[in-house]
Amino acid sequence: MRRMIFGALCALLTGTLVAHADAAELQKISAGYVPVGDFVPAFIAKDKGYFEKHGLDVTLTKILLASNIPGALQSQSLDIGLGTPPILLVTAESGLDLQVVAGIARFTADNPFVSVIARPAADIRGAAGFKGKKIGVPGFNSSMDITFRKWLMDQGVAVKDVNLVEASFPQMHDLLANGTLDAAIVLEPFRSIILGDKTGLNVRDFLSDISPNALASFWMARTDWAAAHHDAIVGFRAALAEGIADLKQNPEESKAIQTKWLGFASPKAPTFSLDVSKADLAFFADISKQVGLIHQTPQLDKLIAP
Repeated sequence: MRRMIFGALCALLTGTLVAHADAAELQKISAGYVPVGDFVPAFIAKDKGYFEKHGLDVTLTKILLASNIPGALQSQSLDIGLGTPPILLVTAESGLDLQVVAGIARFTADNPFVSVIARPAADIRGAAGFKGKKIGVPGFNSSMDITFRKWLMDQGVAVKDVNLVEASFPQMHDLLANGTLDAAIVLEPFRSIILGDKTGLNVRDFLSDISPNALASFWMARTDWAAAHHDAIVGFRAALAEGIADLKQNPEESKAIQTKWLGFASPKAPTFSLDVSKADLAFFADISKQVGLIHQTPQLDKLIAP
């Protein structure tokens, strides 16, 4: 009996030590996200253990403004954070050394996720109708801001003839309803809410006119951090891939996880993709130069981690 008890205690102690060893071996990563549906695969990877499966202890930190993420990366309060093509290109021109480590989502014509929406009384039916009107954009120099400017230019409308103002997505419904804005560039799920109660009418899925498939968002990190943590990046990508696959297989569960993290579940899911190419960045570099956001095209292949 004593031998049995001793053996059981040894097994328990060994199991506890192994568990502590395994936990100690996990690579700690702090990742910053903004509260939108693009990050559901990361939420799933966190809640269902996919990060841990690939050797990572990931802390997901909510950052309200995407423009604050480069500073957080530079100060090392974040290891990885949300990036968009304009943010990456501007920081590259200003001398900050950041790289894409994994894609998040794409804008695609077969799954439109963003539109320019106008309040009915504004009577805006096309690009020319935006002249003299007040249009809300979710941050100056954001992807949606610069692509909308590009779309106006392609349609023969001078950007100076349109009054662009910054407005956050949660504010846009009320700003359209009370007439403060004539139109707004709106992302899901806010777009469906505004269209659903007729506060606004869809004028155009303008991004589809520019490209049927464009990079929307990605995860980025400091170049030196990425070089020193290649294995962690490989694991991060693998965990996100499992999160995307899980979302597709368990859509209702994914909505519950999204509600837990964001307080809402979007009626539509973005087009998720981990892939980012030099051509993706070149597309935005050309637009960014055209609208005056950057002046030179950086060495694009060096902006993507191996």
